[in-house]
Amino acid sequence: MEAFLTLAEAELTWLYVEPARHRQGIGRVLLCHVLEAGDSARIECTVPAGNDNARALYVSGGFVVVETKAGKLAGNERFAATGHVMEWHRP
Repeated sequence: MEAFLTLAEAELTWLYVEPARHRQGIGRVLLCHVLEAGDSARIECTVPAGNDNARALYVSGGFVVVETKAGKLAGNERFAATGHVMEWHRP
């Protein structure tokens, strides 16, 4: 598997590209496809703080940061995390 994207209702829950395939436009193609083909007027995603490449990809697709949250990881509460909640709205 080189890459995948999952969209659950109006939340982009995963956009993963294998590290060996980074910087080849694969993530951009997946993101553009879901934005163009989907019927959602609004899509949300959360990007971990420090993942500047992912955040830049989403910004280039029209997402904006609407909130930054800090807390425990759901399902693995031993670890704290900070994430940027981002939204995209259909033009």
